[in-house]
Amino acid sequence: MALSLLAVAGPIGSLVLLSALLLSLVILLFNVSLSGMFGQTAKALSATRERVDQAVRDHVDQAREARDESVQDKKSYDLLLQPEDAGKTAQAAEHSRQDTASVSTQRQQKPNLLKNLKRFFQADDYEDGLAEPEPADLDVPEFLQAEVREEIDATADNTGHAQAALTKAAPYDLEIRTVDAAEQPVRPVNLPAGIHRVTTGSQNMHPESAPAELPDEQPEQANEADVPVKPSLDELGNGRAHWTDRSAPVKPEVTLPQQTARTAGRQLALGPTYQIPPMRLLRQDDSAPNRVSSQAVNAMGLKLEQTLESFGIQANVVHVTTGPTITRFELSPGPGVKVSRIVNLADDIALNLAALGVRIEAPIPGKSAIGIEIPNKETKPVLLRGLLESPEYQNTRSPLTAALGRDIQGNPILCDLTRMPHLLIAGATGSGKSVCINAVLMSILFRSSPEDVRLLMIDPKVVELSVYNGIPHLLAPVVTDPKKASNTLNWAVNEMVRRYGLFAEKAVRDISSYQASAAANAAALSADNDEAEYEHLPLILLVIDELSDLMMTTPTEVEDAIARLTAMARAAGIHLIIATQRPSVDVITGVIKANIPSRIAFAVASQVDSRTILDTSGAEKLLGKGDMLYYPQSASKPLRGQGAFITDSEVEQVLNYIKTQHAADYDDAVSDAIMTAQASASKEKNNNEHDELLPQALDIVVETGYASVSLLQRRMNVGYPRAARLIDALHDQGYIGPFDGSKPRKLLITQGQYQELKAKENP
Repeated sequence: MALSLLAVAGPIGSLVLLSALLLSLVILLFNVSLSGMFGQTAKALSATRERVDQAVRDHVDQAREARDESVQDKKSYDLLLQPEDAGKTAQAAEHSRQDTASVSTQRQQKPNLLKNLKRFFQADDYEDGLAEPEPADLDVPEFLQAEVREEIDATADNTGHAQAALTKAAPYDLEIRTVDAAEQPVRPVNLPAGIHRVTTGSQNMHPESAPAELPDEQPEQANEADVPVKPSLDELGNGRAHWTDRSAPVKPEVTLPQQTARTAGRQLALGPTYQIPPMRLLRQDDSAPNRVSSQAVNAMGLKLEQTLESFGIQANVVHVTTGPTITRFELSPGPGVKVSRIVNLADDIALNLAALGVRIEAPIPGKSAIGIEIPNKETKPVLLRGLLESPEYQNTRSPLTAALGRDIQGNPILCDLTRMPHLLIAGATGSGKSVCINAVLMSILFRSSPEDVRLLMIDPKVVELSVYNGIPHLLAPVVTDPKKASNTLNWAVNEMVRRYGLFAEKAVRDISSYQASAAANAAALSADNDEAEYEHLPLILLVIDELSDLMMTTPTEVEDAIARLTAMARAAGIHLIIATQRPSVDVITGVIKANIPSRIAFAVASQVDSRTILDTSGAEKLLGKGDMLYYPQSASKPLRGQGAFITDSEVEQVLNYIKTQHAADYDDAVSDAIMTAQASASKEKNNNEHDELLPQALDIVVETGYASVSLLQRRMNVGYPRAARLIDALHDQGYIGPFDGSKPRKLLITQGQYQELKAKENP
């Protein structure tokens, strides 16, 4: 084969071909990869280059460290305080002078201050005594630069050399040379902020602030200006009282207007600042989106269109809004379709969609669409904390702003009681009235202080609002007796009349104008001029939890007082919240409903009750558990929403926090007015003989010869209750006989006996 290659390719070509053939055989036999071999060679070269680079970097770093250490060695100044190492120090100094070029040798042979101090202060060294350090140990080392050595020498000349007379008894006693004040170099000292230097020299001191004489106990301190002296009580009056230390700021004396003592009918000004409860006391609202899927909503919308089409109504779903409790489908009816046809199909739509109840809003205010509201399969609670943290609530400034809940779109529903100006809440038992009242009260407590808002509460059910007893916002404890409720309302009426008298004196129209006038004239008021002083008038919120119990006990007095308050109390800063679970015409009368335009309706039993509350239907189709219709004065139609939810434990936590921060501040005038009126009423009931009309009634009975209630009503022009009480009083005194059915009562006293009785009474 070699000869054939030589013959064919020649000598050179045969060698090339033979080499290629051998290389191919090697690759085939030993499975050698050229690319792998080249790759390994490249890796080896790269690793070698990295090691070389690392070695170069290490060498450079070592050189830099050696240079830095040499510079530091030249600038260091270690004092050798150990007498035993004096010879070593001298040898090291001699060696450093002989070989100044070797920086590393200097670093090894130079004295070490830390090491010498460690040896110097060891307890074992004191047994045999310590030798006095030689002057050579205190000299400046030779490795220091000339300029540095000169500076140290100058400093040593100014301050003096320390004479270290160390003994076993007192190893730490050093004798320092005393330097006169004239020889001491003056160096500027940075004083703390607010501290001013006061010189003691007579040439720089103000004549009025110069001390008359120094105390006799410290005569040597008169010439020592730099020695700090603690001022005594005598020195404070001899010129040092004008020293000012602003590190502890001094409160300026401010003349405050003198507060007058509280009298009957005057509101109380609280001393400590009201601490708003923290939001952490409330449960945080879940930020997770609603669980209703878009596929289920789209399928329900398609089924709604098919349901209407089956009844021959052409309508398209144009928009869907998913809220916490319900989902509203906005329908756009076709041309020629009456709205009434869709409204009449509410039950059929609920049947086909398998919904609990369907409410149709036709049309939606501000939109050319019909709203069909269908309850969600899974509801989401609306917690109060999320409403209180919303920007809408935070941006309001009214002290009576309350968070009610969220609408279908999820927007917060807020109400301002100063604009409403009163609120009526009605609904069946368990629909959410009490929770709504708690949400309103909590919203006010999280915003307003007792100086801004005071509360009066009437709770005939005893257990709903009694937990609020003890908070500083209450003017009086929660009234739980229905017979005292009329007295509370009468006090509110009297307070309203009193405030109108104050408005007339100041020539203002309402409480906002009164407060603005008081703020404008606050600078001109003086503590001695009581006539020009503006009395602080907070807003008063009167809460009645159950109106039906009050209407059953004292209907006339309660209705008259509520009618007066709802008609006139708004301008005086008195607002009412009235709640009832029996929305009938005998509870919510026309007089009450006419003066309370803002209302909230929860779930009720019938359409009649809904019309009693809202003057329209719709509340009977609510779901309960906070589902409400909010009908403010400014709205044309009720707004549906989910009421805010707050648990009883959260209410107790907030109230306990307020009670721990502030004590109860009841107004004695309010409590006395409530209790005094009740006492007088009971006295009139139990002691009817003191009725001023009793002698006249006896004259009529003796003149006619018989006694009856109708007789006294006709002759004396009084009502049935008053006439009946007079008849009972005559019977108790023995003038007439007992009750005998429909017959009049017999007269038990003759005309002559009556004349004798009158003669004895009027001799």
